[in-house]
Amino acid sequence: MTLEEPDRIHGVHVEFLAIIFIIAAVVWTAALLRGLSFAGIGKVNIIPLLTMCVVVLGAVAGPDLFSVDIGPLKISLDRLVLFAVLALCGWLYVTNREDLRPLNRLDVAVFAVILLLIASTAAHDFAFKKHMPVARLLFFYLLPFAVYMVARTAKTTEMNLKLCQFAFVLLAVYLAVTAICEVKGLHGFVFPRYIIESETTEFLGRGRGPFLNPVSNGMFLLIGLCCLWFWWSAAKRTRYKVVIMVLSVLICGGIYATLTRSVWMSLIAAAFLLIFLPARQHQKGAMIVVGAVLMIALAPKLLPKLTSFKRDKNVTVAHMQESAQLRPLFFTVAWRMFQDRPLLGCGFGQYSREKNPYLQDAYTGKPLEKTAVYTQHNVFLAYLTETGLLGMGGLIAMMALMTRVAWRVWDRPEGSLISRQFGMLLGAMLLAYAGNGMFHDVSLIPMGNMLLFFLAGVANNIFSHQRGHLRITPKRQRRETTTVPSSPFEAHTVPAASS
Repeated sequence: MTLEEPDRIHGVHVEFLAIIFIIAAVVWTAALLRGLSFAGIGKVNIIPLLTMCVVVLGAVAGPDLFSVDIGPLKISLDRLVLFAVLALCGWLYVTNREDLRPLNRLDVAVFAVILLLIASTAAHDFAFKKHMPVARLLFFYLLPFAVYMVARTAKTTEMNLKLCQFAFVLLAVYLAVTAICEVKGLHGFVFPRYIIESETTEFLGRGRGPFLNPVSNGMFLLIGLCCLWFWWSAAKRTRYKVVIMVLSVLICGGIYATLTRSVWMSLIAAAFLLIFLPARQHQKGAMIVVGAVLMIALAPKLLPKLTSFKRDKNVTVAHMQESAQLRPLFFTVAWRMFQDRPLLGCGFGQYSREKNPYLQDAYTGKPLEKTAVYTQHNVFLAYLTETGLLGMGGLIAMMALMTRVAWRVWDRPEGSLISRQFGMLLGAMLLAYAGNGMFHDVSLIPMGNMLLFFLAGVANNIFSHQRGHLRITPKRQRRETTTVPSSPFEAHTVPAASS
């Protein structure tokens, strides 16, 4: 043993003890303050608040910013808070201060997908690439699943939901400014510094944000933009609406700075969901006419550039054109792998190894070997190759049930407006997840999964408590009956006000 080893071991022990102390402090503080009540703004329950903090901290202060290695695990600030939340929830359930809720269809679907991924990982070589499948299962699925379960079961107040919207708006403003500065080369204004100085150079030159991934950045920007739009009709004064418009332009600029076409498409889909569908008939007609004129005028100039503009700092325009041509090759590889293992696939996390025999194509002449260094570029094909029809069917069923919950939460006239907005928010997230998933394997984006499962948990919590703590009072209901519609297809609905 060298002289340095005792210090290193001692340092690890000190860090470990410090983490245990912080977890214990957070747990006991949260236990004492689990039902905060602030004058003028209402009650805030601590567990939903901390769960929201897990998502926000994961976005701005994840493992890339700070982490401590405890054996094979990386403990970051967001994971530390999550462990504290889980410990607190366990203590409350053991002491009968919280009740587990009955499972519904969405819960069963989420459980089924997670159990399938666990079984697929265990049934194959989970030690592959230094236990990469296990790490991917833990950080990309089990941690988001834990967030889903807490958000699904925790007693949530309207003030918790309002704070969540406010946090997503602030986060989106920060991400938008950072993304624009990244693209414009204003690196002195980019924080944290690892965004620019990281050894990960993929997507460098786009608005990667603290995720180092423009797709994940775009998802959070879109959710923040939707939360901002919800405030529009609540803004009674002109100056408030001006602020909302300015911030909307800023966040849209951040979305553009991702330089990712699927993110732009997600913005268009969300605008269709939140603006076009609820508009009056004459407003829809005007939007269609203006949209058609703009498409006719701009299409000749924009369409050629969509496949040939320079995005990444280290990628040329020719490489970008070649990237678009690889899509059919990914499908060919996935289809051949599916034909050999249609039901259960090649195993979760095994694609990078199992695809190699399918890259040899001496008959059709397709250059399938060009896809050798890439992962699948479609989340549904990724599930199909690794988990077969069973896995892809589970994913589609889970997303379909999330869509059902999103609609049922929104289409609840007796619910408070702020709670109903989270149904629309989940719908926007599903559009972003599926839209980006057609061109990227978004299951490999940990914070994308975290955001999806968090919003699904909150929406399912609201859905399963139709007569619970989120039901509005009769007096408030009478005040809002003239402004809160029963369907997003009616006029004056979205953007909706969170009173």
